[in-house]
Amino acid sequence: MTMPIRTILVPLDGSELAEQALAPATAIARASGATLHLSHVFVPYAARMDLPDTAEKHIAIERQLAEEASAYLQSVAERIGAELPERVRCDPLRTRPLQTPFGETLAVVESLRRLARQLNSDLIVMATHARGGVSRMWLGSVADALVRRGTGPMLLVRPRVEQAAPAELFHHILVPLDGSALAEEALPIAQALASLSDARRTLLQVIVPQRAIARPAPVTRVNTRHLAEREAEAARYLTAVRDRLQTNEPCAETVTVVAEQPAWAILEYAVDHDVDLIAMSTHGLGGVRRFMLGSVADKVLRGAPMPVLLTKPLDTRATTASTADAAAD
Repeated sequence: MTMPIRTILVPLDGSELAEQALAPATAIARASGATLHLSHVFVPYAARMDLPDTAEKHIAIERQLAEEASAYLQSVAERIGAELPERVRCDPLRTRPLQTPFGETLAVVESLRRLARQLNSDLIVMATHARGGVSRMWLGSVADALVRRGTGPMLLVRPRVEQAAPAELFHHILVPLDGSALAEEALPIAQALASLSDARRTLLQVIVPQRAIARPAPVTRVNTRHLAEREAEAARYLTAVRDRLQTNEPCAETVTVVAEQPAWAILEYAVDHDVDLIAMSTHGLGGVRRFMLGSVADKVLRGAPMPVLLTKPLDTRATTASTADAAAD
């Protein structure tokens, strides 16, 4: 139930907000012994050939921008190198020249996805949105696209306007589950992060109450019998998962919550109980009585003030990667 963390990839776009992903990535690398790979994707544009000297000037500008991007990456590596001696690598990337900006996100995503596969990265850490920097900035939509295309576990950090927090590990990790094996695929990486700092772990299942029509009035009421059965079933399930997780680490807590909106219930619990990381699968379908963890994960990611760790099930990752490779070819 625990996976090793040996390689961490941090995509950067040249902005200070994007660099806020460096603090958690550095802390995790320092505690796990992982190698930290910093990457910046430069996107060149095809030069116009119909004006005198245009192509030559365009090439010179593109070369300068590419050099600035590489120099930026090296400066970041030198800045954090003292914390991770001999374990910081720079991986500048360059896409094929584009005719228009409309294909920029896809080009960046495919470059990062290939690099992640080449490095066999165990974790990607990046900010959910960031703008500004030395050349062309892309880190907003790229994070969302990488999550959807399935590149392995991704730790997404919401940037703050104020100065980034110092590097530290997580202390309370919340893992929402829906009763399915697919949803449980978030557990190995969550366990790995928890083991680095003996973090408190909470397994949470949200139960959506079933409503029945109350006669004779045209209103609905909660089916209390069905709800009691679901609560008992969820408690047994979470206990079984907790027992499987137990090794020499502290025992995980189990919690069931009854709510109409699973995403809001997860967020409310996280805020009320000082959770500093939510770890969940991007989708996990467990039948008619289970909520769809994919749409819930999307809502949690967009609403969480704390970092969110998302994992796409392995079979989905393989299918997505094959489809993306075919499209790229």
